[in-house]
Amino acid sequence: MKTILLHVEGDDGQEARLAAALDLARACGGHLVCLSVMPYAAYALGDPAMGAFPVTTLIDAVEARRREERVAVEARLRREGVSWEWQSADGDSADRLVEHARLADVVVMSAGPFARNGALHMGVTGDVAIRAPAPVLAVRPQATGVDVAGPALIAWDGSQEAATALRAALPLLALAATVTILTVAEKDSPFTARAAAAFLSRHGVAAEVEERDAGGASVEQVIRSVAAQRQAAWIVQGAYGHSRMRQLLFGGVTRGLLADAPVPILIAH
Repeated sequence: MKTILLHVEGDDGQEARLAAALDLARACGGHLVCLSVMPYAAYALGDPAMGAFPVTTLIDAVEARRREERVAVEARLRREGVSWEWQSADGDSADRLVEHARLADVVVMSAGPFARNGALHMGVTGDVAIRAPAPVLAVRPQATGVDVAGPALIAWDGSQEAATALRAALPLLALAATVTILTVAEKDSPFTARAAAAFLSRHGVAAEVEERDAGGASVEQVIRSVAAQRQAAWIVQGAYGHSRMRQLLFGGVTRGLLADAPVPILIAH
């Protein structure tokens, strides 16, 4: 993955996203594209309870904060020894990220749990995961990076979304110490976990198949359990659902893992 699109916002998850993006860049010899998006809402005319407020003053304050954020991130990047560039845009964060993902191999965004505005952050990450032409690496705000050379766990159910995520993850799976393909109560389909393992083997990736029966647990619970047992450093997951007018509708497994990510999750639709 040579072009890594990083969502820069200055929120609670910023440091985790930056650390993960740097890890990817070092592991893959990649280039960081730092995208700072200023939502139009930031230019709103103030709080009605405070009375009228000069719009120019508000714009100046927003732009000043944006400059401070850029100075801080650029100072950090200069010390890291990776290739990078800075791009700025105005408008809807998800829309701009989806656009810039056209020439990206992966988009680094946040997963939960979120300290503030959880529904908003989940909405943006999920929206991009569903619409972007590149996979999303979602990391929780408490993460210290992503160990792509560590054990990888692939959640597999034979669906198109799972296959898309698997193919998108190939460059990183080639770096993983071990790869496990987990299937829970596998459906009657020609696209079995063993077929996925055979596909990976033709790309030089050896994968072990683990078949589990849910046994009364949810699929999400089984994924979490196996990830812990295998000491997975990251998970590959298909993004099930669709986004319509920012009303994000995800399948339960995807939504649950994104809301409280145990490890970084590479998701694709």
